[in-house]
Amino acid sequence: MVRGALFKKSLRDMRKSKAQFISIFVMATLAVTIMTGLDSIWFTVQNNADIMYNATNLSDLWVTVQNPSEQDLWAISKIDGVIQVEKRFSTEADTNLSGNATLHVYALNDRSTLDQPEIQEGRFNKSGAVLDNSFAKAHNLKVGDTISIKLNGVWLKLPINGLAISSEQVSVVKNSATLIPDPNTYGFIVIPIGTLDSIYGQKIYNQISVKTAPDTDLNEVVQKADSIIGDKLIGITLQKDSLSVSNVNGRIQQFKILSLVFPILFFIVTALITQSTMVRLVESQRTQIGILKSLGYNKGSILWHYTSYGVMIGVLGSVAGLILGPNLFGRILVPQLQLTLSSYRLHINYWNFAFALLLILLCTGGVSFYACWQLQKDTPASLLRDKPPKKGEHVFLESIPSIWDKIKFSNKLIVRNTLKNKKRLIMSIIGVMGCVGVIIAALTVRSTIVGITDQVYGDTFTYDQKILIDPKKADSRYLKNLGLNGITQLIQESAVEVIYPNGEQKMEPITITTIDSPLIHMKDVEGNPISLPENGILMTRKLCKTLGIDKGDSIQIKRTGEDYVPVQIVQVAYMASGQGIYAADSYWKSLGEKFSPTALLIQWNGPPDQRFLQSDAVTDWATRESQHLGLSSSMGVINFAVAALIIMGASLAFVVLYNTGILNFVERIRDLSTLRVLGFHNREIRNLVLVENYFSILIGTISGIPVGRFISWLIASSLDERMDLLGNITLSNVLIATAMTICFAWITNSIIARKMKQLEMLEALKSVE
Repeated sequence: MVRGALFKKSLRDMRKSKAQFISIFVMATLAVTIMTGLDSIWFTVQNNADIMYNATNLSDLWVTVQNPSEQDLWAISKIDGVIQVEKRFSTEADTNLSGNATLHVYALNDRSTLDQPEIQEGRFNKSGAVLDNSFAKAHNLKVGDTISIKLNGVWLKLPINGLAISSEQVSVVKNSATLIPDPNTYGFIVIPIGTLDSIYGQKIYNQISVKTAPDTDLNEVVQKADSIIGDKLIGITLQKDSLSVSNVNGRIQQFKILSLVFPILFFIVTALITQSTMVRLVESQRTQIGILKSLGYNKGSILWHYTSYGVMIGVLGSVAGLILGPNLFGRILVPQLQLTLSSYRLHINYWNFAFALLLILLCTGGVSFYACWQLQKDTPASLLRDKPPKKGEHVFLESIPSIWDKIKFSNKLIVRNTLKNKKRLIMSIIGVMGCVGVIIAALTVRSTIVGITDQVYGDTFTYDQKILIDPKKADSRYLKNLGLNGITQLIQESAVEVIYPNGEQKMEPITITTIDSPLIHMKDVEGNPISLPENGILMTRKLCKTLGIDKGDSIQIKRTGEDYVPVQIVQVAYMASGQGIYAADSYWKSLGEKFSPTALLIQWNGPPDQRFLQSDAVTDWATRESQHLGLSSSMGVINFAVAALIIMGASLAFVVLYNTGILNFVERIRDLSTLRVLGFHNREIRNLVLVENYFSILIGTISGIPVGRFISWLIASSLDERMDLLGNITLSNVLIATAMTICFAWITNSIIARKMKQLEMLEALKSVE
């Protein structure tokens, strides 16, 4: 009965102050929506990818070596932590399909259990092939059809016995000319190793797949495998460094960072607004608390009664956020990530939701508890009396008569009231500061991501076309003698095994090109032009930062068919996307390597030479505009998420400004009514409140700029290892955030001004009964 009466009272109180409690509910909902929504994206991708990796028994690393012997296989299997090794063949092959379609070929023996395709339709046997399911759909192929691939110059016709997906092809691109997955031009095919007998005259292998026990030191396995293979080693690729897994992990990291950083300010602002609301509510109910204590209600019951206000709103907001977040972000964005997963079933990280719920309850229930706890030390007799007014204090300007005497009376009231209610002012400033910081950070991240394409394909690369060359059909002399009408630059793109000073060993992308480099313009982080060194290598800044090395350090590079050679990092360049190593062709040759161009960059002086583009020497090509569009498309999902954050940040700003403005008005109703009775005009009274609101908005907006800058830097520095983002805020983003805040302030002040016109003086001035 007693509990029911208190519950009914809480509902009446919340209905009476519905605007403030709706504000708290909205902010709690926004905070949990952002956290659970962004959380569901990376958590869904991670869980579904892990399920797929386990189902296909994905290897932990691959050792690439031409024709590995049984002795090599046996020796690697004896390395501590290695539990399974298998040989396979892996290469690229042309097809007889339209659109210059290419397939990655995996040849497995009939006893293979590692890196298995996940069959979607049909089966895998000794006499046919399993084709990429997405590739088959793009080319209208089905089980029972045939496909021809070209290996070692020989066409091989294969029946399609099954359609499948692969853990090594979740997110891959055809070559360096394409930047987003396209099943029309690239896919995979799995064939029995015996099929290669008719082409190579024997079973041929070029990779050793290695599976290790959990918690195995993979770097130690890599080093021992390297010493076993010796000079024959081409490279060793860890699972996390493979193209597909690296791309998937990059997506996971992007949304994990966003889900960790942005909700923090939402939780802080929610706590501040709850604090201001509940303190006012509890203070206004001093007499009721005194009556409850006089009637015999114990301290615990009264504390829970007022704590329940925040708990109810917090739980309702959290549940609403849990419903909205994953459905608004997860269900919409996960399918847009261009990943080929076996399942897109949404996974919700309930542990993180429980953490978010705890934070919300601390921000709402905890603050409500604290607000009520402050009055529990008073006796019922003290609570039944009106709270004595605060002792008047002189403001510091009053000690400067030359200034104070010249201030209008109404402005003196504004100054005195502002400094009298320092807590409310500080909370209002912090609330606005947090909202402005969120908006600036979201705008900056969006403009930074958009600016990646401009930096890469506007400043760094200035070619018209990137033409991929078959090194077997066109060497550097042939390409130079073509006499193409334009500025040309030859490049060789490959991967090289590298040992870093800390002992870490991995495959890294390397680009070798001519030292003059007319179409690739390298710059340092300050924007100053730099050149390829003649006696060392150039490395991108983000790669150096990730590996903990810097200009002047040395690394070891594996030479083809030989041992490692030390090379020095002479220059460090800034590249927003596409981290790696760059070297001049003359320096590459000095290491005993051969410069074999794999691509030709060209800036045409006239129309492109179609005869050359259609020749056998050209395997593929892309324009700079198409690459620009592809990179922009790959960032589309991040842009959508950030745009949603901008909208939510703006919504939060509106809620905060409305709530603080209404509280300021409600707390001063009696004072404002008194001034009306004394003859003050509506405009004068309105300015007393609205000017104070604008003052807190101005200070909060200015304070929000460094907050937004810090959040931008934090996100940019850890968003993706493959990107080097600076996160510098721009004047336009600051102006947009400021304009949005001022617009919301004008709207809320207009609402408050309308309420002030409806002020009932007699109702406000009558004594508290």
